[in-house]
Amino acid sequence: MIKNLDIQSDAVAKLRMDAIRSEIQGYNPELFIEFCMQYNLQKFDDNLHMLRHMPWVVNLCLKWSASVIGKNRKFKTLNKNQAIALFQKAYENLNIIPLGLEKKNGLHFFLRNNLYQQGIYQKIDALNSISRQVFLFSKLESNHKIKQSFFKLTNISIEDFLKLSFILISIITIENPVRKMNINTFNLLFPIISKDTIERFLRVISINYEDLPAFSKLKTFDKPLLEYYSSSPYLENPLIKKDSEYFQIHTQLTSRSIQTFIYDLLRRTDAEKFMDSFGSVFERSLEKIIQEGNIDFITENHLKEILPKDNKVIDFLIPHMNANIFIDAKGVEIHQKGMVTLRPEDISGKIKTSVLKAIEQAHEVNREIYLDEKIITPFRKASFIICITYKNLFLGNGSFLASTYAKNEMQKIYDKFNIDYHIPEENIFCLAFDEFEYLIASCKNANVPPYVVLQYAVEKNKEPSSAAFLFSQHTESYFDKVTNSHIINDMGKEMVQSLLDKIKPNDD
Repeated sequence: MIKNLDIQSDAVAKLRMDAIRSEIQGYNPELFIEFCMQYNLQKFDDNLHMLRHMPWVVNLCLKWSASVIGKNRKFKTLNKNQAIALFQKAYENLNIIPLGLEKKNGLHFFLRNNLYQQGIYQKIDALNSISRQVFLFSKLESNHKIKQSFFKLTNISIEDFLKLSFILISIITIENPVRKMNINTFNLLFPIISKDTIERFLRVISINYEDLPAFSKLKTFDKPLLEYYSSSPYLENPLIKKDSEYFQIHTQLTSRSIQTFIYDLLRRTDAEKFMDSFGSVFERSLEKIIQEGNIDFITENHLKEILPKDNKVIDFLIPHMNANIFIDAKGVEIHQKGMVTLRPEDISGKIKTSVLKAIEQAHEVNREIYLDEKIITPFRKASFIICITYKNLFLGNGSFLASTYAKNEMQKIYDKFNIDYHIPEENIFCLAFDEFEYLIASCKNANVPPYVVLQYAVEKNKEPSSAAFLFSQHTESYFDKVTNSHIINDMGKEMVQSLLDKIKPNDD
């Protein structure tokens, strides 16, 4: 049937989407949502088996059904097999969206939108991700704006939230899926964390069943591309509270939400206020990771001291006899419209003052090195730029930016500078915080300079068969074992151990 359709037509996609949504909304939402969660929380053989059940489609169906909870209409009843048939029908009807995207707009947009949609369901080291939040936030002074803002919003300290996050991850990632929980699920912690605090924790990461229809409707988009590819809105509140019970929608949804919950909540509440505080915290954390890697580097402050006053600088410069690495941290996040789009301007406009600015800043520093090698470090023709963001923006490398996402803007940057000290587009990488951590830690563990891995990624990206959109894939390919930061790991272990020590029964 698909062959007979214009798969590039938004109108056709909208008709198909509206039809299946309307059909799903004709069934009893309470029953349908129950079947969605049963399907999501069945016991899978492995992560690939889970992904084959397309949770992004199931959770889209769940959102549509939740939107009509409480509607004054006569709903049809259904059984489990009928619900599964509706999931399959939704997949078949909506499949024209990715097919059309790949054919009409090319592989770059297809890759980016699919990663944004499905990436949250990929299993990653959740415990290390929570440890990363411990590393970022737990040692801040008690009067730090980030700690005060989080407590004001949640009435929970960041420390208690992270402790409970570790326990929650341990609970939901046991062998059998966890369908629901309540305050007594955490009864081992009662002697050290109050019941009220545990209840507040569960409420903060939950949405009340009564609020589900309004929230789901608010997060529904008319445009098929945005509706299909957007990450599940339940990342904001991955549990559904009904009476005294808290129901999971999907294990990976809960896990991913918890892993960046503090950052997401504060940014969502007041992005400008949060980023004013977070920027310096983020930069200091990256500096500690570089220091842990036993890598010689030059800081932003030192560059400011030795370069002309009006010269732009980057956060860190790693000099090496074979290649210089220019590193800049950008506390930026692209709004959903820029994450799910076919318009380059939606992306380039959002990264103009961050990623694109980092590329320009690196070239300004490289220019000064080229003009006077004695001022900082010898000029290296084969140099690299790494722009680090807290969360993955799915921008790939500089070649993607130059050819698709920010073609005109990249050209303007390169036109400003002499070709003699241009840093090749393919030598530019946009890394998430965790990708940078794993790169530096793995380099230290294997005694390999970071530029070697960057050059490896450049070479691999030249061939379609070995190219990778995510830098983490290159890291996994290069190293026999990908290592995480000992500092981050130890801080997480220390917090967990402090809990275990307090809940262990006395020997006597």
